[in-house]
Amino acid sequence: MPPRHNDLFKPLVLTALVLLVAGVSLTSWGRRLSAAMLMPFVGVADWAAEGLVQSVRMLQPGHHARKDQLHSLETRIAELETTLAMTDDLRRQNAELRQAANLPPVPDWRGVLAEVISRDPERWNERMMIGAGIEEGLVTGAVVLVDGQVIGRVLHTYRHTAEVVTILSEECRFGVRLAKAGATGILRGTGAWRRGDSRSGFLVDYLPKELVVSPGEDIVTSGLGGWMPDGLPVGNAVVAEPASENALNIIEAAYGQLQCVPCKPLGGVHFVVVMVPRYPTEGE
Repeated sequence: MPPRHNDLFKPLVLTALVLLVAGVSLTSWGRRLSAAMLMPFVGVADWAAEGLVQSVRMLQPGHHARKDQLHSLETRIAELETTLAMTDDLRRQNAELRQAANLPPVPDWRGVLAEVISRDPERWNERMMIGAGIEEGLVTGAVVLVDGQVIGRVLHTYRHTAEVVTILSEECRFGVRLAKAGATGILRGTGAWRRGDSRSGFLVDYLPKELVVSPGEDIVTSGLGGWMPDGLPVGNAVVAEPASENALNIIEAAYGQLQCVPCKPLGGVHFVVVMVPRYPTEGE
């Protein structure tokens, strides 16, 4: 079969193109033109080579081992930091437990140790639930202590839990007296902490209006009513008016009122002691 014209023409065209490229490349402008034409292909080749190198490195035996080791070390550091934080918290709680256990004996009263199991986020310093209740001998109105200092009283009792309101709560009221002056009054929480008042204290109402009270006067329980022992520390009087030497405020020309602060910060309490009456059959 005789060759077709197209078959004869293709070799001639290819030969002519090769000679043309060779001739062009001999000139300076031809070399620049050839380099510009080949540059994209050179870039692709470099990219492919770099990817191949990275792939070979990842396939090396030590690459994944070092990465896994680094991840393991970072995880271990995080675990140790968490353990350290928990240890510090346990140390603080153990110190609080030791203080509660060392509460001096009060005649005719016994202390029931209880853990704080929950708190109201909106009333953090005013209300809490504790892990002791009726079965443990708690009664409504019983005084609640931390390190021998009054922080509140029991509001409601349940079988194995109880609700406590602190001396900052408006729901907390009981009889107190001034340790030095001897006058008695009624403690009343103000709810100031919830309203953003930085003083976050309580009031003592119905004091004699002619009374002179020095700043820092100790406020203790009065023992009146039989709900709690006498003489337990509650707080200290503060001066409401900076220019005044007398901490007592006169209300409606009828009675004196003291502004006071607690003996004990209430935000970080973990354990409390509730004082309940010791009945004759107990301990015999």
